[in-house]
Amino acid sequence: MPSVKTLVQSQDLKSLPSDYAHFSNSDKSTVAGPEVSLPVIDFSLLSSTNPDERAKVIQDLRNACGEWGFFMLVNHGIPENLINRLFKTCNDFFDMPEKEKLKFETTNPRFPVMVRSGSTTCDVSNQKVLFWRDYLRFFVHPEFYCPNKPTEFSDLVSEYSQRTRDVNRKLLQGISQSLGLEEDYIEKAMDLKSGTQIFAANYYPPCPQPESAIGIPPHTDHGLLTFLIQNGVGGLEIQHKGKWFYVNALPNSIFINTGDQLEILSNGKYKSVWHRAVVNNKKTRISLVIPNGPSPDTIVSPAAPLLRETPAAYAPMNYMEYVNVQRTTRLNEKPILDRLKLHWL
Repeated sequence: MPSVKTLVQSQDLKSLPSDYAHFSNSDKSTVAGPEVSLPVIDFSLLSSTNPDERAKVIQDLRNACGEWGFFMLVNHGIPENLINRLFKTCNDFFDMPEKEKLKFETTNPRFPVMVRSGSTTCDVSNQKVLFWRDYLRFFVHPEFYCPNKPTEFSDLVSEYSQRTRDVNRKLLQGISQSLGLEEDYIEKAMDLKSGTQIFAANYYPPCPQPESAIGIPPHTDHGLLTFLIQNGVGGLEIQHKGKWFYVNALPNSIFINTGDQLEILSNGKYKSVWHRAVVNNKKTRISLVIPNGPSPDTIVSPAAPLLRETPAAYAPMNYMEYVNVQRTTRLNEKPILDRLKLHWL
């Protein structure tokens, strides 16, 4: 199948090809409301020696994870120049000839490096459509994989993934404290030294009929925390209190959202949040996504200290088994998490 990028470049598209048309988008209940302001977390305060500042950022994390499941991270210390170079190199990857990219094409979700175009989903009316995106995905931890082209790609991804792992570890220390746990509880329980980390680049070219297309349908993420940056072109929407809202990023910030494993570990205090990507008819959007999870062999269950007064709300499950099952499931469902919820809920 040709990439969406090739489809756009090879034809003077005036309308959306039928394979990409999603007719149920006219349902008003799914239309996003106006842009909403997400909580902002100042990452630098997690290293503050001022106890009041640190207490405030822990409280901010508690509120952000408990009420929204999404926040914008500022002052994270990852160089803006590194991020800009990474976006350029990812764009260069998608600009490569099809035959070069097709070396990585596969439908096997366990393959360490994957390039795909489209992907299929199925809505409630059993309507199958293709997503309006091309994407690249590969594992970067505990083992590092990366395409060998473009030239700088591997070095840039290696540096960015290492820096985001450091930020992830520090954030989870703060989140651990926000739950009333020891600072290193999540780090030890989830074996973060061998934690799973994936790098994904999503490429959304301009779409002739964006209101009828899908970038990525509603879904939750399987890990602990997911990091997302975009190339200055918005397209992220989140669900909050049953309604959809458009969100945009502050300059040089990172979107962070809680995933399924953090919902399980927190015994439901922090929920994994539905989100989706929409497309536009003017500019190409690139989003770079880093899901951070436990080590592959970790059995994830509610944190024991949280069960002293409240029964466990979720059954335990091996993390990589969870990931593998989720990858064979439609994105607009989360049956694994629902299956793990105990019957008394």
